Amino acid sequence: MKVGSSISIALLITFASPVLALSDEPVVIGEIVADPDLYHLKQVTFQGTVRQVKALDPYVQTSGTTCYGAYTFTLEDDTGSIGVAVLGVCGKPMIKTPDVFDGDRAIVQAQIFAPGHSANYGGSKGRVTVGEDQEKVHAVATAISRLGE
Repeated sequence: MKVGSSISIALLITFASPVLALSDEPVVIGEIVADPDLYHLKQVTFQGTVRQVKALDPYVQTSGTTCYGAYTFTLEDDTGSIGVAVLGVCGKPMIKTPDVFDGDRAIVQAQIFAPGHSANYGGSKGRVTVGEDQEKVHAVATAISRLGE
């Protein structure tokens, strides 16, 4: 490998690492709610207090596979709140309790959906829907951790 290439790679790693680290920094919920189109379909980390946890019935994907253990909740911080859906485990019948409960403090990684964009999952007989009002910004969790553990 040429010396110039080695230096270029080293510089790229040095300067890209802080940028990559910043992408994992939590965003306050109020920023997402204030400009949801900016965050639409982006993976975002945010944290707050869990409210209104609701376990959902099993749902059927369009492929015919049944999914179990889905639930929804609201996550709130000092700046706002956002509806979050957690998709079920598909193809394996199981009883799964939610990863979080009312009052828990949690950090969530999720894909954001701006108002007016679909967030229904499953077939016509079963759906996971974030909140009753699809005119609000909502999120689909990809990872959840309770804080303080």
